[in-house]
Amino acid sequence: MKTSSKPILRFLLISSLFYFFSYPGVDNDLWGHLFFGKEILQSGRLPLNNLYSFTAPDYPWINHEWLAEVIFYGIFYFFGSPGLILLKVLIGAMIVWILDLIIKQRATSPFVRVLTLVWTMVILSPGFNIRPQLFTYLFLAGLLFLFYRFEKEDKPVLYWVPLLMLLWVNLHGGFVAGLGTLGLFSLVTLLSTARRGLADSQAINRLVIPLALSLAVLFVNPYGIALLSFLWRDLLLSRPITEWGAIALFDFSFLEFKLALVFVLLFSVGKGYYRRWDFILCCLAALFSIRYQRHTPLFAILAAPLMAEGVQKMSHRIERDVREWMLAFGIMVLGLYMLQGVGRIHLEHRFRLVVNPLEYPSQAVNFLQRNGIRGNLAVPFDWGEYFIWKLYPDIRVSIDGRYTTSYPMEVIQDHWDWMEGNKGWRKLLERYPAEIAITNRYHPVTALLRKDPEWLYLYSDPIAFIFVRQTPSQEQLLAKFRERRLLPPQTPPVYFPG
Repeated sequence: MKTSSKPILRFLLISSLFYFFSYPGVDNDLWGHLFFGKEILQSGRLPLNNLYSFTAPDYPWINHEWLAEVIFYGIFYFFGSPGLILLKVLIGAMIVWILDLIIKQRATSPFVRVLTLVWTMVILSPGFNIRPQLFTYLFLAGLLFLFYRFEKEDKPVLYWVPLLMLLWVNLHGGFVAGLGTLGLFSLVTLLSTARRGLADSQAINRLVIPLALSLAVLFVNPYGIALLSFLWRDLLLSRPITEWGAIALFDFSFLEFKLALVFVLLFSVGKGYYRRWDFILCCLAALFSIRYQRHTPLFAILAAPLMAEGVQKMSHRIERDVREWMLAFGIMVLGLYMLQGVGRIHLEHRFRLVVNPLEYPSQAVNFLQRNGIRGNLAVPFDWGEYFIWKLYPDIRVSIDGRYTTSYPMEVIQDHWDWMEGNKGWRKLLERYPAEIAITNRYHPVTALLRKDPEWLYLYSDPIAFIFVRQTPSQEQLLAKFRERRLLPPQTPPVYFPG
C-alpha cells in the first residue's frame, strides 16, 4: 500500500488493540490475585501455608505468581479496575510493538505487518485476561525479539535473557516455557553453526553463558529449588479444567488458531524451514496448544514472524488485484466497526470491569454478609477466590483457583466428585468440617443436597444455592431461619469487585 494509506493502517491497529485487549470481563481468579497481593504488601511476607482454607490449612503454598499479584493490587489500589484494564491494553500494545519490530525484518509492506498483527491479536484475545499469564506472553515476545536480534547481528544481546528470567520466575510459572524456548534455540543454533563450521569459542560463549546464567537466576525466588521441583511435578498432572482441555480439530472452535497453523505449514513446506529454530518452536507450540488450549497465545506469539512471511508472499497479489481505495475503505470500515463496538461497551460501563451476576454469586455473598453467617464453606472451584476476597476471615473455603499450588490432589479430587455428584460425593462433607455449602444451581450436587436430611436448604437465587449443616455450631443461624429473621440480599453492584 502507498504511504498515504499508513494512517488508516495505524487506525486499524489501534482499534484492534482496544477491541481485543480491553474487554471488561472478569476472570474468576482476579479476586484472589488482588487479595493475595494485598496480604503480601500489608504483612511484608509471603504466606507459606494455605491460611484461607479449612480443607488444607497446613498445606505448603508455592505462590509462583506473587510479584504479579503485588503489581495487580498496587494498580488496583491507586487506579481501580480502569487501571487494570489499561494495564492489560498496555501489555498487549507492548507485545504488538515487539512483534512488529521482528516482523519489519521480514515484511516491508505496512499492510502485511498490520494484517499479521491483527491476526495475532485475534488468537491472543481469548486468553488475554487480567492474569499473571500476561507477563509470560510479554516476556516470550521479548525473548523472541532477542533471538532474532542475535541471529541477525551476532551480538551478545542474549546477556539480557538472565535479567528477563529473573523477573519472569517471580511473576509467573510460565517461565518454564521461556526456559524451554531458550534451550531449544540454543541447541538448534549450536548445531547449525557446527554444521557450517562456524562454532568458535566466542560464538559458543555467547549462547552457553547466557543460558547458564538464566538457569542460575531461576533459584532467586522466595522458595528456591522448591519452586522448580513443584513445577516439574505439576507439569505432569492432568487437570479437568476447560482451559487445560484439548482442542477439537474437526470443528469450528479456535478457528483463528487452526487457520494460522495451516497457513504457516503451507508456506513452510519444502523451503528448508524444518531446520529453522523458529519453525520448530512454532510447531511445538502448536502441539502444546492442541493438547492444552490455554497455550494458544504462546503459539500466536511464536508464529507471528512466520505468518508475516506467508502474508508477504500473498500481499503482492492482493495489492495488485484490489484497488488502493477499495482496500483502504475496507480497512477503515473494519477499524470503525471495532472502535464503535468496544467504545459502546466502555461508554456504558465507564471503563470499569463488570461482574456478571449470572456468573458469580454476588447476591449469595451479600446474603451471607447481611446475616453475619460464618464458618467453613464448601464452595465450587471457580468461586473460591471470590469468597476469600469478600468474606475471609469470617469464612474459610474448601477450594479455590490456586489448585495444586495450595491443595493436595486428594482434596481436589474430592471436590470434583462433590460438584459433579459422582460416587463418593459425600467424602468432601465427611472428611472435612464443612458447616455451610454454596453450590452452582446447575451442578448435580445441588439436587443431592436438597434431598439430604443433614443439610438444610437456606437460600437460592438464579445462580446459587446455600445450604447449612444442621449441627450445634450453627444453631443460632438455624434458629434465625426457623423464626424467619434472615435478611434478604440487597442488589449488589455490577462493577468490580462486585
